[in-house]
Amino acid sequence: MSNSSKRSRTPVHFDVWSRLAVAYPLGLAPWAPGTFGSLPGLVLGALIYYTGQGWISSLGLIPELWAVFCLGLLIWLAWAAIHRTENLWQTHDDGRIVIDEVAGQAIPIAFLGFDPTTLILSFILFRLLDILKPGLIGWCDRQLPGAWGTLLDDLVAGLCTWPLVFALSSLIRLTL
Repeated sequence: MSNSSKRSRTPVHFDVWSRLAVAYPLGLAPWAPGTFGSLPGLVLGALIYYTGQGWISSLGLIPELWAVFCLGLLIWLAWAAIHRTENLWQTHDDGRIVIDEVAGQAIPIAFLGFDPTTLILSFILFRLLDILKPGLIGWCDRQLPGAWGTLLDDLVAGLCTWPLVFALSSLIRLTL
């Protein structure tokens, strides 16, 4: 397997798992597939947040536990799709695989909500961390093999985005 996060030029076979892995058709965008692949994460994060604040909360359950459960399910699904797709395509961290961006981008929104400030800050900060890969994010990207190597850098980027967005959006609200 190659260890490149570049887009492979090799034609690939698509099955259900690989279509999920590329967040079909977003991962096939001719440029910035990771950016396009982050967009469904905003929507999924918002769905998790609002169902938690709505009917989960009305049942007397804790919305944050709902978010953890849903994100855990999304992460498992992402790992399975990446694992099967990388095996099918005989590649590692192919640029067309963007389900990792979906999962990572969903993290801050699932806990912070979907107001315009949170949305914009989350999207920009997540993409910056995912592209620049500072610290642990870069280590995960470079050192971890297989589907975990493809997925964990984005999950760590999402986890790092969460407190940054919280702090910055709080600061912005204070100044308005």
